[in-house]
Amino acid sequence: MGDKMEKKNMTSGTVNNEVDFCKVYDMETKRKIEKILLKNRISYSCRFVEHGILQKFFFMENKDRITCIFRIHDEEVPRAKELVAGVLREQRKKGTNR
Repeated sequence: MGDKMEKKNMTSGTVNNEVDFCKVYDMETKRKIEKILLKNRISYSCRFVEHGILQKFFFMENKDRITCIFRIHDEEVPRAKELVAGVLREQRKKGTNR
């Protein structure tokens, strides 16, 4: 029974109720969100998305350009949304979101 449960979790896309929380596109925003989450004791993980060859070519002038997805526990989402709302608003104003 335990083996079946482990296989289900591996294929469902969630690990220990971890869900995609937000996507950021520059290191400054990433650092700000990390600082907020750590200060408020919200466990997270980051997954960097590789840029394709065309994206690398077109965004060569911006070396700080990244794509990073923060993942957090699903029960922490409402609280985390409130905490990082200002930072994500800044990101949109700068035009670094897609």
